[in-house]
Amino acid sequence: MSSIVYFSLWLVAALVVIALVSATVARGLRLREVRQLKALELLDALDRYSEWAAAQQRAAFFRGDGDDVETALEEARHINQGWFPELAAEMVEILIVHNRLVDFLWNQQLLRLKDPERWLESDHDSRFLELWRQHRYAIEGMQIKLRSLAHVQQPEREEHHLA
Repeated sequence: MSSIVYFSLWLVAALVVIALVSATVARGLRLREVRQLKALELLDALDRYSEWAAAQQRAAFFRGDGDDVETALEEARHINQGWFPELAAEMVEILIVHNRLVDFLWNQQLLRLKDPERWLESDHDSRFLELWRQHRYAIEGMQIKLRSLAHVQQPEREEHHLA
């Protein structure tokens, strides 16, 4: 075998190795970029859900979960399950707090309709605010871990405050 063929084979082998490494790096970068986009979608869904939760204190009557909150929670759950299974415990905590919040709102609605005086004496605002704190704790915990996992920067934006 001549030295030109020998060096040509080594050159081809080196180019194949470089191509494989390049493809692996490019795939990793694409996967990271897609995960960042999915993280942004998940953060948006969590924000929409938080807006719904904050609006419940101001609502005259509780109308149930509604399509908006179901869509936001379902979207968040679906993205979390498909792209961030390592955040399953945080998602479960959000769903647990959501169930507590909805149960509280339904019970307050029933009490308000059946016995308005007892409803006024029930200290519903402080109980709602406690559920709101639990909600924010669960949401913020997930947001912090998600930003860290997906390497997403914290934007400067307004928080969901109760008036």
